[in-house]
Amino acid sequence: MFERSPLILLIEDDPVFRRLMVTYLELWGARVIEVDNGDEGIGLAGKQAPDLVLINLLLAAPSGIEVIACLKQCYPALPVIAISARLKMVDVARALRAGAEDYLIKPIRNWRQVFDVMAACLGSSPRRIWGELNEHLAFFRRDDVAASRLSRDLRQRPERDLGGWHLSWRQSTPWLLAEYIRLDQDLLLLLAEFDPLSMDTPVVMALMPLLLHEPRRQHQSGSLLNHPGRTLEYINRLILDTGLNCRMNLALYRLQANSNKVVLANGGMAGNDWLARCDAGPLGAGTFSASQLSYPCSFPFDLTLHGGFGGEIQLTARHGVS
Repeated sequence: MFERSPLILLIEDDPVFRRLMVTYLELWGARVIEVDNGDEGIGLAGKQAPDLVLINLLLAAPSGIEVIACLKQCYPALPVIAISARLKMVDVARALRAGAEDYLIKPIRNWRQVFDVMAACLGSSPRRIWGELNEHLAFFRRDDVAASRLSRDLRQRPERDLGGWHLSWRQSTPWLLAEYIRLDQDLLLLLAEFDPLSMDTPVVMALMPLLLHEPRRQHQSGSLLNHPGRTLEYINRLILDTGLNCRMNLALYRLQANSNKVVLANGGMAGNDWLARCDAGPLGAGTFSASQLSYPCSFPFDLTLHGGFGGEIQLTARHGVS
């Protein structure tokens, strides 16, 4: 259940899916305004002041992308979540560029994930920070004092418990990202550094969790996430498919709990000889073939990685934490 009763504007022209979505929203305690076209949705956004908008990207004119752009221009603080039956990274990138905070794929099978996405957008979500950063990035480039203040405010030293794992990390710049996925008893770490001078960097950083959606879905069939090298190639291909002009350095580590081994693949990060031996080069520059290496490790597992843009991330992973 939502902590309060948010007002949700649902813009969806599929009556069956709209009814299903309304049922879940009301079950979670939300108040819902439902419309089937973008023009009416834009008008109600101004009159009703909703807390969040859910919108189908494949609306007839005006399209979902056009409606998102209009809403974000008129109401920059209003969070918008795009919904589409097409899993194409080009569509995802366009929605995020237009100002959407997140992206849901139909048909929806995991409604708990939908609730979590909406709760994050209604609260203080990192994705909302990156959306605002993308809008004002040109200003921060011109103003060194403001840019320094922003970097200080965004720098995080998070810790996270993940059912048997405890992660803690420090990063030297806000252009570093740490993502993690539980793989049965193992843990996959994604550590990336982004180009601070690229206008598309905030979009790609917001896009990164979505890039892992399909590998996570396929995990039960034993593909992709079980092979960091193939996962690295997959992420690089999706970055290229979006058409975003952004370079990034990325290393993937799979920490194997039962065998005390780590399997890694590297795309441009530095820090030890193992990384150098399997470095496929930065992502976003072109296609490449990624190799992977395996070596023994012990826990706690400590990492210090450096990227080509001057950033540093220090991470510690502990296993056996309840």
